Formats: sequence, C-alpha cells, structure tokens
Amino acid sequence: MTTTTCPVDPVQCMALFVSDASKSRDLDDATIRETVGRTLEQLGADECYARAAEVFGDRPEIALDRIQWARELCTRAMAPALAGAAA
Repeated sequence: MTTTTCPVDPVQCMALFVSDASKSRDLDDATIRETVGRTLEQLGADECYARAAEVFGDRPEIALDRIQWARELCTRAMAPALAGAAA
C-alpha cells in the first residue's frame, strides 16, 4: 500500500471539501485560496471537520472522490505559498 502525504494543512482541504465550490468548474489557484479562506472564516476549522464527517457518514460514495479532488486542488493552489514560506 502506498501512503501519500498532503503538503498543505488538512483543514484547508476540509474547507474546500465542504465549500460550495463545484467540481465541474475549472477553479484557478486564486479562487481556491479565496474559497478556502472564506469557508474557514465563515465556519471555522471544527465546523469544517464536522461537516466533512457528516458527508462521509451520509454519502460515502461521493465523499472519497470529493476529498481527493479537494486535496489535489489545495496542494496545487497552496504550493506557491508554501514554497515562499520555506525560502
């Protein structure tokens, strides 16, 4: 089994996961960062995790695909900020 790590804060991934962002839209990095920030501001980290847990409990057939989508987009969108912080 291969284990991968997400180089961004998991709460950012959860925020995108529970946001109103649509997987069918092609989101640019700025939009992803704005969506994550807005969702965290509105809900807070604990509520993001609570809502994600609810989705995994109620709709596991869509939750896995959506969290993978959120992780991929957050990793892409947050990577420049992480690289700048490390420099």
